Amino acid sequence: MDDETAVATTTGVAQVFNLHTIKDFAADKRVRKMLFKTDQLWSEIACYEPGQSTVMHHHPKEEEAIFVLQGTANMSVGGEEYVVPAGAIIKFPANVPHDVRNLQADRCVIMFLKCSPRVLR
Repeated sequence: MDDETAVATTTGVAQVFNLHTIKDFAADKRVRKMLFKTDQLWSEIACYEPGQSTVMHHHPKEEEAIFVLQGTANMSVGGEEYVVPAGAIIKFPANVPHDVRNLQADRCVIMFLKCSPRVLR
């Protein structure tokens, strides 16, 4: 992981993450912050300045869903190109090569969720 764990407000059994206050940017690379990680589910937020990206990679066992919170994410998923605007979610199965690129002039913020393979059985 690139950065720190985000701080949540905890009331009772629930945690609330204010994603607008968690956003953070750096000129030299995208900024990632862990929101939470449990035995079953985990999530992070990633903030991209224009021109920043994540390298092509895959997760051998975890499905992934990416929600674009701000800006537009250009992605290659399984060899196909997608332009995912703010307010949209893109979901894909485990072991599919993918990347995230901010090709726009504005900032891009995504939140992703991954599910433990034990839950998917």
